[in-house]
Amino acid sequence: MQLQTALFNSLVDELTVFFIPRKEGLFMSETSAGSSPSQPARLSLTGDLIHKIQLWLHALVTVPFYRYGELGTLLFNIAKSILEGAILYSMFSMAESQYKVAAIMGVLTKYIYPAIVVISNARISSFIDHIETISNSFIQLRSLVRGMVFVAFGESLGILFLVLCYPPIFENFFSGNSYGKYVLILLYLLHHVCSGAAQIVEGRLWFKLIEIKLRNQSHSRLAQNFWGIHAMSQNIHLVTSMVMLWGTTAISGLSGVELDGPLMFTIVGAAFVVALPSKFALPLAWRLRLRQQELS
Repeated sequence: MQLQTALFNSLVDELTVFFIPRKEGLFMSETSAGSSPSQPARLSLTGDLIHKIQLWLHALVTVPFYRYGELGTLLFNIAKSILEGAILYSMFSMAESQYKVAAIMGVLTKYIYPAIVVISNARISSFIDHIETISNSFIQLRSLVRGMVFVAFGESLGILFLVLCYPPIFENFFSGNSYGKYVLILLYLLHHVCSGAAQIVEGRLWFKLIEIKLRNQSHSRLAQNFWGIHAMSQNIHLVTSMVMLWGTTAISGLSGVELDGPLMFTIVGAAFVVALPSKFALPLAWRLRLRQQELS
């Protein structure tokens, strides 16, 4: 564990040197000529993006909670996007040509998602309201991390149900049965329920956690740029996810690669292995390291 931490810190230091200037130029809006602290200079689009990437990296370097949570989520999003690219196109093709249920799956998932949002929002909002009544920051963090454990389990179940929809795997278990089409519909719905609910809950928990660790702590420069860091994080996750999704979709759906061939099974298997534990990164870090740091 110490060796892995040392290697990670070394890599982070190298990235920091590359992306983040050592002097006051790190926060360009605060040091531009002719600008006052209350009115930062306006940057060009490219300069603003570079500046926010610098801030995001700086948050990763200086705030361990943010580091473990962000890197775990980034790995998960990459792996999940690869799985969706490898599975969804081929799964809907199978559902349409073989089972004639593609339209039903699309309609059901569209109309069940509002129910997932309503229920999840109601539950998690009550939990966050309860968290905000607690004055002890350690208890707040402990409760939020425990909530992230449930998120991790929900996302892992969603990934498992999605992988079971992969045509070679699905046909191996359920092909030839009269109830196969109903199983396919059920698996896809369960994937949406588990993954959708987990994403909604995680959004509220994670925002509250970074609000405590970035916005309300002693890192004044991070606090002043809280929304910029949060927005850049979402942009990075979105762009990497879309690249992986469309890249894998092109391989699985447009290149003619056999779905049961070694290449596709390697892609699906590797993404599955990465996705399952990724969301547990922050809870494990809390258990092994962060909890003791907070107590001390």
